[in-house]
Amino acid sequence: MELQKTSLRKRADKASERRSKTLICVVENPKDIKNLMGIIRTSEALAVGKVYLINNKLKLPEKWEEMRENPKLLNLSASGIKWIFVKKFSSTKECLKHLSNKNFTNIGTSSHSIGKKSASLSEGKYTQGNLAVWFGNETVGLSKEAVNACDFVIQIPMYGIIESMNLSSSASIVLQHIVEKRQEYSQKKLKKEKIK
Repeated sequence: MELQKTSLRKRADKASERRSKTLICVVENPKDIKNLMGIIRTSEALAVGKVYLINNKLKLPEKWEEMRENPKLLNLSASGIKWIFVKKFSSTKECLKHLSNKNFTNIGTSSHSIGKKSASLSEGKYTQGNLAVWFGNETVGLSKEAVNACDFVIQIPMYGIIESMNLSSSASIVLQHIVEKRQEYSQKKLKKEKIK
């Protein structure tokens, strides 16, 4: 048992080194706990830095330390909640202020066009130093306040009859794409620095 803990601790330390401290996933007022825990699982698996939760709908423990020990949440997130920090906010305004103080750029997601702010997933720029990616409520999407704070709003191209995706599924697609683009950018930057 001690050997197993040591091995897990080593894996956790290695994952912590790879975790992006400059990428945050923000989930605004989700209504389904399974979707939220799915996003937390994906965020942890992709080494996203943190998950910020604006919560007016779900009954959750107040502190992350309590969340990470909750058997139901551990099960629903495949233990992801144990390994990635989740910070709760009582309002969108509070979260935006916190992100602004930390110099984060905000980008949103939507299944609908938001006029000039809309960009296809493949067209967006994701290499900003500090980046917060926002996901909205399953029914109404992002609030107007969140959309107004975003530099642009991503849409996943869809080719079938159904014009929307499950929140957790869309978050997986978007976050994987963004993490990949940020890693490619970092690797190119490192190669250029080595050449100099």
